[in-house]
Amino acid sequence: MKQRLINFFSGRNGTDSISKTTLWVSILFLIVSIATAGVLNGILSTVFWLLALILIIYGYWRILSRNIYKRRAENDRFIAATSGIRSFFRGIKVRVVQGRQYKFFKCPSCKTVLRVPRGKGRVQITCKKCGNRFSGKT
Repeated sequence: MKQRLINFFSGRNGTDSISKTTLWVSILFLIVSIATAGVLNGILSTVFWLLALILIIYGYWRILSRNIYKRRAENDRFIAATSGIRSFFRGIKVRVVQGRQYKFFKCPSCKTVLRVPRGKGRVQITCKKCGNRFSGKT
């Protein structure tokens, strides 16, 4: 049985960013479907449930696809299109995780986010990108 599964999954695309995103969005749609069960005689719930089902089917179709090169090209375009959104949320995550040890400043000229250790008092901050100097209190 193990060898059959290995043979089945060999040469398949596997999980990528698009398939993970579609599966997470489908879970979100299922939750919304449950939350809107009594709205408009259940029509809204049914619409969200069908959208979730379509996304689940699409996600698994991508995972099981044998056309690896085409799926990889689609995934590369998806990553390029969503890079701004992903970097925004990555920055929020970094600030939450490192918020106790560091204070974050934004350079007034180039808007680069700079990280300075907390508890140093008033410091002169030099932007590594543009060289602008400004002061801030940590």
